[in-house]
Amino acid sequence: MTTLSRRVLVERVLTLWLQENRDTHSIAAELGIDEDEVCKIIEQSEGRRP
Repeated sequence: MTTLSRRVLVERVLTLWLQENRDTHSIAAELGIDEDEVCKIIEQSEGRRP
């Protein structure tokens, strides 16, 4: 995955999580990625280490 596409993915995950109050399962299903990856992105954005 390129840096730009990774950045776009992170932005989309965080938008769905923070602005639309979606759960990690529905985010993963919509974006076609593993739910663990969604959790890692959210944790990293909050300054936690996965």
